[in-house]
Amino acid sequence: MSSVELERACAQVLALLEQRHGVGLRGTHMPAWFTARLGRALEALQLEDGIDLAGVVRRLHEDAPRLSELADVLRVGETCFYRDPEQWAALRTRWLPGVAAQSLRAVSVGCSTGEEAWTLAMLLDDACAKTGRTYRVVGMDRSAPALESAEEAAYPSSVVRALPAEWVQRYLSASGDTVHVSRALRSNVRFLRRDLMTGLPPGEFELVICKNLLIYFGDEAGTRALELLFRALSPGGVLVVARSEVTRVRRLGYAARQLAPGISVFSRG
Repeated sequence: MSSVELERACAQVLALLEQRHGVGLRGTHMPAWFTARLGRALEALQLEDGIDLAGVVRRLHEDAPRLSELADVLRVGETCFYRDPEQWAALRTRWLPGVAAQSLRAVSVGCSTGEEAWTLAMLLDDACAKTGRTYRVVGMDRSAPALESAEEAAYPSSVVRALPAEWVQRYLSASGDTVHVSRALRSNVRFLRRDLMTGLPPGEFELVICKNLLIYFGDEAGTRALELLFRALSPGGVLVVARSEVTRVRRLGYAARQLAPGISVFSRG
């Protein structure tokens, strides 16, 4: 198998993934790690089925479940508690004090194994405990295995080191090398299997977090995804993306508001 054959197969599968799942490369440049992951996945399918790359591409056109599994593989990302502490701190000190809603609703889009959704719950629980307000958090992802881990809410103790010490003490309990999220948080969080491209859960949200997911979309799919994200915002609600994605969201026509130096959020126009 030549590198040219693999490159051609990757391009064909990316076009198919963009058409059916919003994962693709039209209008943007996919990073090297993404195309390398796709190449390894296609080579694995080739070995598994005992066919050439052209046969793998044909089979993916015909086998919708297998194509969906491939989309899951490509979208799986690393996650952790309190990822990008400066971003969370800006939400905590610069955004939350100005929110007037008495019931805060938030969603973690592409929540993977749940660390971001639980961090979001800690953020809101901490704020509501001081003001008497209520909150609800939804974590959504297309991967059933990832959501099972999120609902189990048990993690290696090493992954929570970035969390504020008071949150660790208040919201986590240790058992050996494992930490468990407190039941108090669990009653306010639910997880939902859902693809972003089908839209967010019904209702409006004061806070929508969608980090490191837009990088998988070409411009056409990315524009559609952002329309869905902004549509889910309540009046005055904000969308938070990864800092590396802010420039792209701006390029697609959305104005950012700076919470702190280097920390931006987006509101519905």
